[in-house]
Amino acid sequence: MQQLIKNTQAYRLLQAERAKNRLSHAYLLLLDDKRNLRNALKTFAKVIFGCDTPRTDAERRLAERIDKETFSDCLFFPAADKKFVVEDAEKLTEECMLRPVEGDIKAFAIADFAEANIPSQNKLLKLLEEPPEDVVFLLGATTAFPVLPTVLSRVAKLEISPFDERDVAAALQRIYTDGKYTDNDFSLCAAASGGSVGEAQNTLEGGDYRALVDEAFALLLCTKEALPSQIKKTGETKRKKELLYLLRLIFRDALLQKTQADGKENPHILLRVENARLKRVAERFSLSTLLFAQNELSKAELHTFFNATFAQCLELLVAKIFENDAKARLR
Repeated sequence: MQQLIKNTQAYRLLQAERAKNRLSHAYLLLLDDKRNLRNALKTFAKVIFGCDTPRTDAERRLAERIDKETFSDCLFFPAADKKFVVEDAEKLTEECMLRPVEGDIKAFAIADFAEANIPSQNKLLKLLEEPPEDVVFLLGATTAFPVLPTVLSRVAKLEISPFDERDVAAALQRIYTDGKYTDNDFSLCAAASGGSVGEAQNTLEGGDYRALVDEAFALLLCTKEALPSQIKKTGETKRKKELLYLLRLIFRDALLQKTQADGKENPHILLRVENARLKRVAERFSLSTLLFAQNELSKAELHTFFNATFAQCLELLVAKIFENDAKARLR
Protein backbone atom coordinates (compact mmCIF):
# COMPACT_ATOMS: atom_id res chain seq x y z
CA MET A 1 0.00 0.00 0.00
CA GLN A 2 2.83 2.37 0.90
CA GLN A 3 4.39 1.73 -2.51
CA LEU A 4 1.16 2.82 -4.23
CA ILE A 5 0.86 5.97 -2.14
CA LYS A 6 4.42 7.03 -2.85
CA ASN A 7 3.62 7.03 -6.56
CA THR A 8 0.72 9.48 -6.19
CA GLN A 9 0.74 13.15 -7.11
CA ALA A 10 -0.53 14.02 -3.62
CA TYR A 11 2.54 12.42 -2.05
CA ARG A 12 4.93 14.17 -4.43
CA LEU A 13 3.19 17.50 -3.76
CA LEU A 14 3.74 17.23 -0.01
CA GLN A 15 7.36 16.23 -0.57
CA ALA A 16 7.92 19.30 -2.75
CA GLU A 17 6.32 21.64 -0.22
CA ARG A 18 8.46 20.28 2.59
CA ALA A 19 11.61 20.53 0.46
CA LYS A 20 10.82 24.22 -0.13
CA ASN A 21 9.96 24.72 3.56
CA ARG A 22 6.43 25.75 2.53
CA LEU A 23 4.27 23.33 4.47
CA SER A 24 0.68 24.46 4.95
CA HIS A 25 -0.68 24.53 8.49
CA ALA A 26 -3.41 22.01 7.61
CA TYR A 27 -4.00 19.30 4.99
CA LEU A 28 -6.95 17.09 4.15
CA LEU A 29 -5.88 13.72 2.79
CA LEU A 30 -8.72 12.22 0.74
CA LEU A 31 -8.43 8.46 0.24
CA ASP A 32 -11.48 6.27 -0.27
CA ASP A 33 -10.03 3.41 1.74
CA LYS A 34 -11.13 3.33 5.36
CA ARG A 35 -9.10 0.24 6.15
CA ASN A 36 -5.77 1.78 5.10
CA LEU A 37 -6.43 5.47 5.78
CA ARG A 38 -4.65 5.60 9.13
CA ASN A 39 -1.54 3.97 7.69
CA ALA A 40 -1.67 6.35 4.74
CA LEU A 41 -1.62 9.25 7.21
CA LYS A 42 1.52 7.77 8.73
CA THR A 43 3.17 7.67 5.31
CA PHE A 44 2.38 11.36 4.81
CA ALA A 45 3.43 12.23 8.38
CA LYS A 46 6.87 10.79 7.64
CA VAL A 47 7.21 13.33 4.83
CA ILE A 48 6.47 16.16 7.27
CA PHE A 49 9.26 14.93 9.55
CA GLY A 50 11.70 14.11 6.74
CA CYS A 51 11.91 10.38 7.36
CA ASP A 52 9.83 9.12 4.43
CA THR A 53 12.95 7.69 2.79
CA PRO A 54 15.14 6.98 5.83
CA ARG A 55 18.87 6.92 5.20
CA THR A 56 20.24 7.06 8.73
CA ASP A 57 19.55 5.03 11.85
CA ALA A 58 17.95 8.11 13.45
CA GLU A 59 15.54 8.53 10.52
CA ARG A 60 14.70 4.83 10.56
CA ARG A 61 13.93 4.98 14.29
CA LEU A 62 11.76 8.04 13.75
CA ALA A 63 9.83 6.37 10.94
CA GLU A 64 9.30 3.31 13.11
CA ARG A 65 7.99 5.43 15.99
CA ILE A 66 5.52 7.16 13.67
CA ASP A 67 4.31 3.75 12.48
CA LYS A 68 3.84 2.64 16.09
CA GLU A 69 2.28 6.02 17.07
CA THR A 70 4.84 6.49 19.84
CA PHE A 71 6.50 9.69 18.56
CA SER A 72 5.65 12.48 21.02
CA ASP A 73 5.65 15.19 18.32
CA CYS A 74 3.27 13.31 15.99
CA LEU A 75 0.00 12.46 17.71
CA PHE A 76 -2.83 10.42 16.19
CA PHE A 77 -6.52 10.90 16.90
CA PRO A 78 -8.89 9.27 17.67
CA ALA A 79 -8.04 5.94 19.27
CA ALA A 80 -8.12 3.05 16.80
CA ASP A 81 -11.66 2.13 15.65
CA LYS A 82 -13.15 5.18 17.38
CA LYS A 83 -14.69 8.38 16.01
CA PHE A 84 -13.20 11.84 16.52
CA VAL A 85 -15.35 13.52 19.19
CA VAL A 86 -15.34 16.80 21.15
CA GLU A 87 -13.19 15.28 23.90
CA ASP A 88 -10.53 14.45 21.30
CA ALA A 89 -10.68 18.00 19.96
CA GLU A 90 -10.25 19.38 23.49
CA LYS A 91 -7.25 17.12 24.15
CA LEU A 92 -5.76 18.10 20.81
CA THR A 93 -6.21 21.79 21.71
CA GLU A 94 -4.31 21.26 24.95
CA GLU A 95 -1.49 19.46 23.14
CA CYS A 96 -1.24 22.34 20.64
CA MET A 97 -0.25 24.66 23.45
CA LEU A 98 2.81 22.55 24.25
CA ARG A 99 6.05 23.04 22.40
CA PRO A 100 7.55 20.19 20.32
CA VAL A 101 9.61 17.84 22.45
CA GLU A 102 12.25 16.62 20.01
CA GLY A 103 12.27 19.01 17.09
CA ASP A 104 10.86 22.27 15.80
CA ILE A 105 7.52 21.02 14.48
CA LYS A 106 4.51 19.18 15.84
CA ALA A 107 1.93 17.26 13.79
CA PHE A 108 -1.57 16.04 14.57
CA ALA A 109 -3.15 13.36 12.40
CA ILE A 110 -6.90 12.66 12.52
CA ALA A 111 -8.62 9.64 10.89
CA ASP A 112 -11.38 9.30 9.73
CA PHE A 113 -12.41 12.96 9.90
CA ALA A 114 -15.42 12.33 7.63
CA GLU A 115 -17.00 10.49 10.58
CA ALA A 116 -16.46 13.36 13.03
CA ASN A 117 -19.68 14.99 14.22
CA ILE A 118 -20.40 18.71 13.74
CA PRO A 119 -19.53 19.83 17.32
CA SER A 120 -16.09 18.20 17.13
CA GLN A 121 -15.46 19.69 13.68
CA ASN A 122 -16.43 23.14 14.95
CA LYS A 123 -14.12 22.69 17.93
CA LEU A 124 -11.21 21.92 15.63
CA LEU A 125 -12.18 24.79 13.34
CA LYS A 126 -11.10 27.29 15.98
CA LEU A 127 -7.58 25.89 15.79
CA LEU A 128 -7.60 25.96 12.00
CA GLU A 129 -8.68 29.61 12.02
CA GLU A 130 -5.81 30.62 14.32
CA PRO A 131 -3.25 27.84 13.95
CA PRO A 132 -0.43 27.70 16.51
CA GLU A 133 3.08 28.18 15.19
CA ASP A 134 5.07 25.13 14.19
CA VAL A 135 1.97 22.92 14.11
CA VAL A 136 0.70 20.92 11.11
CA PHE A 137 -2.71 19.28 11.02
CA LEU A 138 -3.14 16.22 8.82
CA LEU A 139 -6.80 15.27 8.49
CA GLY A 140 -7.70 12.04 6.77
CA ALA A 141 -11.08 11.32 5.19
CA THR A 142 -12.61 8.81 2.83
CA THR A 143 -14.83 11.56 1.37
CA ALA A 144 -15.13 15.33 1.70
CA PHE A 145 -18.96 15.40 1.69
CA PRO A 146 -19.48 15.32 5.50
CA VAL A 147 -16.68 17.82 6.20
CA LEU A 148 -17.92 21.32 7.03
CA PRO A 149 -17.34 23.89 4.27
CA THR A 150 -15.66 26.15 6.82
CA VAL A 151 -13.15 23.40 7.56
CA LEU A 152 -12.59 22.66 3.86
CA SER A 153 -11.81 26.32 3.21
CA ARG A 154 -8.93 26.20 5.69
CA VAL A 155 -7.11 23.09 4.54
CA ALA A 156 -5.03 22.17 1.53
CA LYS A 157 -6.33 19.07 -0.23
CA LEU A 158 -4.19 16.03 -0.89
CA GLU A 159 -6.50 13.85 -2.98
CA ILE A 160 -5.61 10.31 -4.01
CA SER A 161 -7.65 9.01 -6.93
CA PRO A 162 -8.75 5.36 -7.09
CA PHE A 163 -5.89 3.11 -8.07
CA ASP A 164 -5.79 1.14 -11.30
CA GLU A 165 -7.19 -2.38 -10.85
CA ARG A 166 -3.89 -3.89 -11.95
CA ASP A 167 -2.06 -1.90 -9.27
CA VAL A 168 -4.55 -3.07 -6.65
CA ALA A 169 -4.08 -6.69 -7.74
CA ALA A 170 -0.30 -6.26 -7.53
CA ALA A 171 -0.67 -4.80 -4.04
CA LEU A 172 -2.71 -7.83 -2.98
CA GLN A 173 0.02 -10.10 -4.30
CA ARG A 174 2.55 -8.29 -2.11
CA ILE A 175 0.30 -8.46 0.96
CA TYR A 176 -0.86 -12.09 0.70
CA THR A 177 2.16 -14.27 0.08
CA ASP A 178 1.06 -17.48 1.84
CA GLY A 179 -0.32 -19.07 -1.34
CA LYS A 180 -3.89 -19.16 -0.03
CA TYR A 181 -5.18 -17.10 -2.95
CA THR A 182 -4.59 -17.29 -6.70
CA ASP A 183 -3.85 -14.53 -9.20
CA ASN A 184 -7.43 -14.88 -10.43
CA ASP A 185 -8.66 -14.25 -6.88
CA PHE A 186 -6.56 -11.09 -6.74
CA SER A 187 -7.84 -9.93 -10.12
CA LEU A 188 -11.50 -10.48 -9.24
CA CYS A 189 -11.23 -8.69 -5.89
CA ALA A 190 -9.28 -5.83 -7.43
CA ALA A 191 -11.97 -5.53 -10.08
CA ALA A 192 -14.67 -5.28 -7.41
CA SER A 193 -12.74 -2.77 -5.32
CA GLY A 194 -13.32 0.43 -7.25
CA GLY A 195 -9.62 1.16 -6.97
CA SER A 196 -9.48 0.72 -3.18
CA VAL A 197 -6.93 -1.70 -1.74
CA GLY A 198 -8.88 -1.90 1.51
CA GLU A 199 -12.11 -2.84 -0.26
CA ALA A 200 -10.20 -5.49 -2.23
CA GLN A 201 -8.77 -6.88 1.02
CA ASN A 202 -12.21 -7.00 2.65
CA THR A 203 -13.70 -8.79 -0.34
CA LEU A 204 -10.81 -11.25 -0.52
CA GLU A 205 -10.81 -12.06 3.17
CA GLY A 206 -14.60 -12.28 3.27
CA GLY A 207 -14.41 -15.17 0.83
CA ASP A 208 -17.51 -14.05 -1.04
CA TYR A 209 -15.88 -12.56 -4.13
CA ARG A 210 -16.76 -15.44 -6.45
CA ALA A 211 -20.38 -15.33 -5.29
CA LEU A 212 -20.39 -11.58 -5.85
CA VAL A 213 -19.21 -12.01 -9.44
CA ASP A 214 -21.90 -14.63 -10.01
CA GLU A 215 -24.56 -12.27 -8.60
CA ALA A 216 -23.48 -9.46 -10.91
CA PHE A 217 -23.59 -11.63 -14.03
CA ALA A 218 -26.85 -13.28 -12.97
CA LEU A 219 -28.48 -9.86 -12.74
CA LEU A 220 -27.44 -8.93 -16.27
CA LEU A 221 -28.06 -12.28 -17.93
CA CYS A 222 -31.29 -13.51 -16.35
CA THR A 223 -34.58 -13.62 -18.29
CA LYS A 224 -37.10 -10.80 -18.12
CA GLU A 225 -39.46 -13.04 -16.12
CA ALA A 226 -36.80 -13.88 -13.53
CA LEU A 227 -35.55 -10.31 -13.20
CA PRO A 228 -37.76 -9.17 -10.24
CA SER A 229 -36.76 -12.11 -8.03
CA GLN A 230 -33.10 -11.74 -9.05
CA ILE A 231 -33.16 -8.02 -8.14
CA LYS A 232 -34.68 -8.86 -4.77
CA LYS A 233 -32.01 -11.48 -4.10
CA THR A 234 -29.10 -9.35 -5.28
CA GLY A 235 -30.42 -6.32 -3.38
CA GLU A 236 -29.80 -8.15 -0.11
CA THR A 237 -26.03 -8.22 -0.58
CA LYS A 238 -23.84 -6.65 2.09
CA ARG A 239 -21.27 -5.72 -0.57
CA LYS A 240 -23.29 -2.95 -2.19
CA LYS A 241 -20.40 -0.77 -3.26
CA GLU A 242 -18.39 -3.70 -4.56
CA LEU A 243 -21.36 -5.02 -6.54
CA LEU A 244 -21.84 -1.67 -8.28
CA TYR A 245 -18.12 -1.52 -9.08
CA LEU A 246 -18.33 -5.00 -10.57
CA LEU A 247 -21.35 -4.09 -12.70
CA ARG A 248 -19.46 -1.06 -13.98
CA LEU A 249 -16.47 -3.22 -14.84
CA ILE A 250 -18.59 -5.88 -16.55
CA PHE A 251 -20.22 -3.26 -18.78
CA ARG A 252 -16.82 -1.74 -19.51
CA ASP A 253 -15.21 -5.05 -20.44
CA ALA A 254 -18.27 -6.08 -22.45
CA LEU A 255 -17.94 -2.83 -24.38
CA LEU A 256 -14.30 -3.60 -25.11
CA GLN A 257 -15.26 -7.09 -26.26
CA LYS A 258 -18.00 -5.75 -28.50
CA THR A 259 -15.66 -3.31 -30.23
CA GLN A 260 -12.52 -5.45 -30.46
CA ALA A 261 -11.24 -6.69 -33.79
CA ASP A 262 -12.26 -10.22 -34.75
CA GLY A 263 -9.89 -12.85 -33.45
CA LYS A 264 -7.92 -10.42 -31.30
CA GLU A 265 -8.08 -10.25 -27.52
CA ASN A 266 -8.23 -6.75 -26.08
CA PRO A 267 -5.36 -6.42 -23.55
CA HIS A 268 -7.33 -3.83 -21.56
CA ILE A 269 -10.05 -6.29 -20.53
CA LEU A 270 -9.62 -6.90 -16.80
CA LEU A 271 -12.05 -9.78 -16.24
CA ARG A 272 -10.35 -12.10 -18.73
CA VAL A 273 -11.27 -15.14 -16.62
CA GLU A 274 -14.91 -14.28 -17.33
CA ASN A 275 -14.58 -13.94 -21.10
CA ALA A 276 -17.46 -16.35 -21.82
CA ARG A 277 -19.97 -14.45 -19.67
CA LEU A 278 -18.62 -11.10 -20.84
CA LYS A 279 -19.34 -12.18 -24.41
CA ARG A 280 -22.94 -12.97 -23.47
CA VAL A 281 -23.36 -9.51 -21.90
CA ALA A 282 -21.84 -7.91 -25.00
CA GLU A 283 -24.28 -9.83 -27.19
CA ARG A 284 -27.28 -9.02 -25.00
CA PHE A 285 -26.87 -5.23 -24.85
CA SER A 286 -26.45 -2.68 -27.60
CA LEU A 287 -23.33 -0.55 -27.87
CA SER A 288 -25.20 2.58 -26.76
CA THR A 289 -26.60 0.74 -23.71
CA LEU A 290 -23.16 -0.41 -22.61
CA LEU A 291 -22.11 3.25 -22.65
CA PHE A 292 -25.36 4.44 -21.04
CA ALA A 293 -24.92 1.99 -18.15
CA GLN A 294 -21.73 3.71 -16.98
CA ASN A 295 -23.53 6.99 -16.34
CA GLU A 296 -26.44 5.27 -14.59
CA LEU A 297 -24.06 3.33 -12.36
CA SER A 298 -22.44 6.59 -11.26
CA LYS A 299 -25.88 7.84 -10.20
CA ALA A 300 -26.59 4.57 -8.38
CA GLU A 301 -23.29 4.82 -6.47
CA LEU A 302 -24.21 8.34 -5.36
CA HIS A 303 -27.70 7.29 -4.26
CA THR A 304 -26.25 4.36 -2.34
CA PHE A 305 -23.78 6.67 -0.58
CA PHE A 306 -26.68 8.76 0.70
CA ASN A 307 -28.35 5.64 2.14
CA ALA A 308 -31.04 5.05 -0.46
CA THR A 309 -32.68 1.63 -0.16
CA PHE A 310 -30.31 -0.52 -2.16
CA ALA A 311 -32.90 -2.92 -3.58
CA GLN A 312 -34.95 0.01 -4.90
CA CYS A 313 -31.83 1.70 -6.21
CA LEU A 314 -30.82 -1.51 -7.99
CA GLU A 315 -34.31 -2.00 -9.42
CA LEU A 316 -34.33 1.54 -10.85
CA LEU A 317 -30.83 1.09 -12.26
CA VAL A 318 -31.63 -2.17 -14.06
CA ALA A 319 -34.98 -0.84 -15.31
CA LYS A 320 -33.30 2.18 -16.91
CA ILE A 321 -30.60 0.05 -18.53
CA PHE A 322 -33.05 -2.46 -19.99
CA GLU A 323 -35.40 0.33 -21.11
CA ASN A 324 -32.55 2.11 -22.87
CA ASP A 325 -31.57 -1.14 -24.58
CA ALA A 326 -35.12 -1.73 -25.81
CA LYS A 327 -35.30 1.77 -27.28
CA ALA A 328 -31.85 1.40 -28.87
CA ARG A 329 -32.92 -1.76 -30.71
CA LEU A 330 -36.00 -0.02 -32.12
CA ARG A 331 -33.96 2.73 -33.73
